[in-house]
Amino acid sequence: MARLLFARLSDHDVWEIEIRVSEDPGLADYRLTENDAAVRRFLTLNLGLWLNAPGISEKTGLLALQPPEDVHVMARGPLGAASGLYEADIIASAIASTGADIASMTRALDFGCSSGRVLRVLVAAYPHIDWHGCDPNGEAIRWASEHIPGASFSVNEQEPGLPFADCTLDLAYAISIWSHFAPALGLRWFDEMHRILQPGGLLVCSTHGLSSIAHYATKRLRSQEQSLEIEHALYRSGYWYAPEFGEDGDWGVVNPDWGTAFLSPEWVLAQLCPRWRVLEFAPGRVHENQDVYVLQRV
Repeated sequence: MARLLFARLSDHDVWEIEIRVSEDPGLADYRLTENDAAVRRFLTLNLGLWLNAPGISEKTGLLALQPPEDVHVMARGPLGAASGLYEADIIASAIASTGADIASMTRALDFGCSSGRVLRVLVAAYPHIDWHGCDPNGEAIRWASEHIPGASFSVNEQEPGLPFADCTLDLAYAISIWSHFAPALGLRWFDEMHRILQPGGLLVCSTHGLSSIAHYATKRLRSQEQSLEIEHALYRSGYWYAPEFGEDGDWGVVNPDWGTAFLSPEWVLAQLCPRWRVLEFAPGRVHENQDVYVLQRV
């Protein structure tokens, strides 16, 4: 994804961004001469948008705008200027790993899109696709509808279903959504994805798993005792769930079945197969934390 969008820039465009970054004291920690080409592309696109470098938005299709503070978004600041570039890369590479090509898709859904952070990157990269986004956060959907052209947005309820006819999508994706559903609710939403995807259609989703236990324990975001509790639950029953958002909820979503969930791959396979075929499983693919699945609707 970043490679595709970066290729739309000329050498002069890149040089212009490098000069602007080097002259901005607030960006002293970033060097676009980074040897890692992938990191260089990521930084160039983000910092170029952050600095409103001439032509970058027009050439890439990326939008140089951020939601206000009272609208939900997962990342802000210089490294969030290109929105969900990292997650869009994950989605495209996960699809490519199965031998499919996201560019061949015709109608797709961002399930749990919030203010469209990931969706707007995919719209910029593949504007020919009929893109849709949905989320129960009404304020985020309202902002996305008003600011992101090239996609249709809708507010969904916290229980299935969605305003799509049977078998009408060939792609759906959800980053860090099934990591929050209580298992029973998550299974009902898998059923809804199965309904709206056409046979052979793909669902790309992420979950907390064993890699997430290590991630949170290493960063001391969960205690050793709780980490062991989660690990034992995964080996014993295949899942761990807690309604950790409490009575205040999560950006307007107040639901005892929306909290924090960990799922083992064995549980996922046992619950979803044979109605779904697992084409790809990438443990810890999202920030060395969440696992990524590519599921094909049978």
